[in-house]
Amino acid sequence: MSKQINFENYKSKVSLKIRYDDLDTLGHVNNKVYLSYLEESRIQYMGDVMGYEKKSLDFDVVVGRIDIKYLAPVFFSDEIWAYTRVSRIGEKSYDFECWIVKQTENGIKPTAYALVTLVSVDVKTGKSKPNRQEMIDVILDFETIRPEITIKVKQA
Repeated sequence: MSKQINFENYKSKVSLKIRYDDLDTLGHVNNKVYLSYLEESRIQYMGDVMGYEKKSLDFDVVVGRIDIKYLAPVFFSDEIWAYTRVSRIGEKSYDFECWIVKQTENGIKPTAYALVTLVSVDVKTGKSKPNRQEMIDVILDFETIRPEITIKVKQA
């Protein structure tokens, strides 16, 4: 990733704790652990921005896809954060764009980039459902960079 990222555009930021058992035999954070880091960042965002309550597990979404690009290793002594934003809103899904970064002598260094697609579901039927307009509105009000909107407009 050669372009410069302006992390000021990512208003949702969470500090991540590296546990000893997150490490692999080479001493860096194992690739599977990033899924937990991404989940933490989504839960933080969904609580702060969308009003979801972690204690009640009232999430009406499921993960549809996760695409991670690993950019640099993370070690036990590193300080890391996740910067997260919603980059796309569709009719029944939306995308979280997330950067995992670490502090270095030269500043913040990206260690992973991920795109996570969440699908809104009806918890009773288990089938996908349209995104709630209230949810779309709070995301649009919160984000510094307007997410791409891919909602299909029905023809009359």
